[in-house]
Amino acid sequence: MTKKERWIVFPSVIVLLLGATFFDLRISLAVYGKNLFSTIFEVIGEAPIQFLALFGALVLLRFRSKKNKLVSAVLAGAYGLLVVAFAFMFGFATINYVNENIAHELPVFASLATALAGLAFAIWLARSVPKDRAKEAVTFAIIAIVYVLLIVIVMNSIKGIWGRLRMREMLDPASEFTPWYQIHYRGGFDNRYASFPSGHTMNAAGMILITILPGVFPKLTGKETLLRVIAYAWAVVVGFSRVVAGAHFTTDVLFGILLSYTLFEITRVIITKIRQNKKTMGALPAE
Repeated sequence: MTKKERWIVFPSVIVLLLGATFFDLRISLAVYGKNLFSTIFEVIGEAPIQFLALFGALVLLRFRSKKNKLVSAVLAGAYGLLVVAFAFMFGFATINYVNENIAHELPVFASLATALAGLAFAIWLARSVPKDRAKEAVTFAIIAIVYVLLIVIVMNSIKGIWGRLRMREMLDPASEFTPWYQIHYRGGFDNRYASFPSGHTMNAAGMILITILPGVFPKLTGKETLLRVIAYAWAVVVGFSRVVAGAHFTTDVLFGILLSYTLFEITRVIITKIRQNKKTMGALPAE
């Protein structure tokens, strides 16, 4: 994000979060009703960030240091494991959502096929990175992978502590509803009590990663505004779909967006500075 962008995005989300605090239950009661819209985005909402992490792992594999055979082999093994992990996440998570919402009985083969399809496209994309953009590509890859891991860790940690009951699990919303700032300290993960924050929305907000891609693919230069519109629109649409599905309240979604963008900015700024400092100090970049 640019400095101007940060001054617009973060205050706007905070104001919306504070405003939604007073109308949280009313909004959910007004829009709740699982339909095709919410089902589609439950299935595909998290896929982009999973794919971008897979692409990042393949970039690290391609541009790893090859000056020492042993080091190269170790790095290949480590990055290869990341590739398998993110391909597995992409394939099995997507089909799992399909089974929960649509088919109910797709075989394991469907997950493998989805994972392999995503892997094939990611390989093609990683091989399309110009060699003179290796440094930028590796920086993107590190940011993407660290960012994804931070989302998983932070999101699940908060969910386990907060323990907010999902709208669709309530028998009597008027009496069971609790505000987002009320912590229940349930001390364990229970999907029924995993409303706050919205994990789907945190991952959907991860589409913000595409705003870094012009530095990796020259053809995207000049399309920065379009990429930003796509990234922010994806987060908003997926977030709204989660409220419609009754999986989350509006405040869960807004806090998820706020937290995800915060993690992104922290990750992006720190890793970019580290990479720039290494270059300044004469360290060898990935080639």
